[in-house]
Amino acid sequence: MKAGSDLQFARANHNTKKIFITTTWTCVRRKLDARRYADYFVKNNHEIVNDPRKADVILLVTCADTNSRTEQALKEAKKLMNYNAELIVAGCLPLIDKERLEEIFNGKTVSTKEMEKIDELFPEHKIKLHEIPDATIPWQAVDESKTFSALKEQMRKLKLVNKINKFFTDAIRKSSVGSNALLSYYATSVEKPYFIVPSRGCLGKCAYCAINKAIGTMHSKPLDELVSNFKRGLDQGYKNFVIDADDLGCYGIDVGSNITQLLNKIISIPGDYRLDLHFIHPQWVIRYIDEFEEILKSGKVYRIGSSIQAGNPRVLKLMHRYSDTEKLKETFLRLKKAYPPLLIETEIIVGFPSETFEEFLDSLRIIEEVRFGWGVIYPFSCKSGTEAENINPKNSQEEILKRIKYAKKYLRKRKYDVRYPKFFRKSSQNILIYSDVGSMPNPIRKK
Repeated sequence: MKAGSDLQFARANHNTKKIFITTTWTCVRRKLDARRYADYFVKNNHEIVNDPRKADVILLVTCADTNSRTEQALKEAKKLMNYNAELIVAGCLPLIDKERLEEIFNGKTVSTKEMEKIDELFPEHKIKLHEIPDATIPWQAVDESKTFSALKEQMRKLKLVNKINKFFTDAIRKSSVGSNALLSYYATSVEKPYFIVPSRGCLGKCAYCAINKAIGTMHSKPLDELVSNFKRGLDQGYKNFVIDADDLGCYGIDVGSNITQLLNKIISIPGDYRLDLHFIHPQWVIRYIDEFEEILKSGKVYRIGSSIQAGNPRVLKLMHRYSDTEKLKETFLRLKKAYPPLLIETEIIVGFPSETFEEFLDSLRIIEEVRFGWGVIYPFSCKSGTEAENINPKNSQEEILKRIKYAKKYLRKRKYDVRYPKFFRKSSQNILIYSDVGSMPNPIRKK
């Protein structure tokens, strides 16, 4: 049965409920979960609506990896509780900040680690969540009760934005510099990507991270299943593929495979496509560096995200991250040499407990020495229950913000384009993004 006929049947069914699905500011993997929930409800003869005022059930998919995102999720839950609908809070908040959520909400929850518990909330459903495949396109929440959101949806329906994006993409590809990786990044960033998630869960034990509570340990999909998924995307006309997971680098450890085997299978398939690997823990890049060099020579991988989190060995050891900074630099430079147009993205945490100003400068120096093409600098957020909570002394919020401002000046002097991104929500306004873009049209607006 096609989606359109699914919806028609749903409207005719007296058991039909109207479901409104929205997300807080979260990673793309949770937005893919939201899309999967939407498919689940449609297959069980419910109707998805874009207005919470018309809903019987509201599903809120949340993030809680930082304190600011927890606050945003709690604020959104409070707001949605005011509608005449049953609220279900899903995602990472129910396990990461369970006590905080219970202070304001005593209703139904479904955590990221136990998504299939949604079936217990809807025992009448004939089709269970495990029968619904993972989504390949992230959920884009539309709230027609908000004027601006409704206007954006109308523009999307008119395909105006897609036409503009196609114009710029075609212009870039036809230009004399169209092969430049940064221009390629701009082109692919405005195209609708196809997401492949090879695994769920994480093997890392980072001292600052609370996400393990919500996502659980590693579960990889069979290699052949992923290759078939990639081929479906190609058959549907997609050219931009994002391979993303909670811990992408250790894909396959539990099923007798690994990330480079998967990539080699994919790049052996002919076609006009590009791969974005997002994110790979540096320890796995280092372990498989010889294989990655050969994979990059195919020209199919245009971007690799790999979060170093700090540039100082002592701080990295405290974080339980890979701490040989010389090996880190050597490895990333080998990647760039293997495929010079490659865009390498990384993330830095500023102000981890006991980090000194000089140790913070090591993070800026490694950005400069590797010449990362794109990156994000985050202020440290101390989550309750993490190991970092017991590491002292703590850096004050004032000191952390001072360092972020210093990073902005430092990187600008090194010819980086550096911005506080307005498109982030208020809770993330102190995040700093830098890019080595030259004259590339930049989608990041100035503050």
